[in-house]
Amino acid sequence: MWNLLAVEDESIVRVGLRYMIEWEQFGIRWKAEASNGEEALRLLDADDIHIVMTDIRMPGMDGLELAKQIKSRKPAVQIIFLSSYDNFSYAKEALRIGAVDYLHKPTMDEDEVSGVLRKVIEILGQSQSVHEKSKPHLNETQKNEYFLSLLDSYTFPNAPYTPELEHAASPDGYRLISFRKRDDAVQDEPDGGHLRFLSILYLIQEYISKDWGGLVFHRDHKEIIWIAPVDSEKRAVQADTEKYLENLREKVLQLLNVALLYSASPMYRRLEELPEAYIQALLRSPLNEQSDNLIVRKSKEFVDKHLLEDITLAKVAAAIHVSSGYLSRVFYKEIGENFSDYIIRNKLEYAQKLLRATNRKVYEIAADIGYSNPHYFSKLFKERVGLTPLEYRNR
Repeated sequence: MWNLLAVEDESIVRVGLRYMIEWEQFGIRWKAEASNGEEALRLLDADDIHIVMTDIRMPGMDGLELAKQIKSRKPAVQIIFLSSYDNFSYAKEALRIGAVDYLHKPTMDEDEVSGVLRKVIEILGQSQSVHEKSKPHLNETQKNEYFLSLLDSYTFPNAPYTPELEHAASPDGYRLISFRKRDDAVQDEPDGGHLRFLSILYLIQEYISKDWGGLVFHRDHKEIIWIAPVDSEKRAVQADTEKYLENLREKVLQLLNVALLYSASPMYRRLEELPEAYIQALLRSPLNEQSDNLIVRKSKEFVDKHLLEDITLAKVAAAIHVSSGYLSRVFYKEIGENFSDYIIRNKLEYAQKLLRATNRKVYEIAADIGYSNPHYFSKLFKERVGLTPLEYRNR
């Protein structure tokens, strides 16, 4: 489908033109409307427009000036002029600028408009054919290598050409985000690392394709790079990039039990700035922010704060934004004690303090630390401390 932008200051003319022709039969989508030149340029930047049908005489920027601006920004866009004035000088100037044709509004009919559209479609088809032939056909590995070449000023190509790249770099700009597995995370089995990395790559691609878009590729199956477009129509999704990335990291943890580090560049507008964007993303990489020591420290702080509640591994993991399995493994590696044993030990130490410092009954102390069954509490106390609660108090 070719996208059409209609520019006309009279709304009744726009309505009449829209329903004069069955645009779909020509493979044309009536994509957008504008009432003046300034609005048309904003829409042209925001949408993928192939055809502009514009009035010549409009308030502010007229159609001729609009056409010059369009051709300087997007030379491939085809322009059709509309005018209420049967003036040869307008037609001559329109053709000089590069318009496909010139329609006289008072006399144009369906057949005349259809003829102009066929001419436009033929030009666009020829241009697309030439454009496609000029592009080398790359397999996925070659594409990935090409995308990597964009991250180095010494290898940056003269003319970026892939459709994926064109969609990633929107007129509003883009950010470059780098994802890496944590160096201190538990290592994969030797024969499973490659497949695990591909699982992460595919999950990230699927996640962002639903509500953000952009281009995702990798470096040596060790780093995932995302060129994330800044899209004015998706401000609600993109308003908090950090929150979005944190949700994505959590999704990878939940589904694949893999901890990722990520870092994002500032916003850039030109593709030629990709090498700088990549450097800035790397400079912002949080090298030790998500270390095992920090995860364990956060989990212990949460336990201390909520010790007297019904505390579980799942609750702590959710509070510090890691998966239960990952927290359990890291906790044992760092502390040398299972998470559940750590909770029990801390609860019983607190109970010992109460037994020494207060006259509260055993069942009351049991309830204070989250054990509703005093018999179970006494049995657990005896197993861990070597004495019953009363023996401990009276010794």
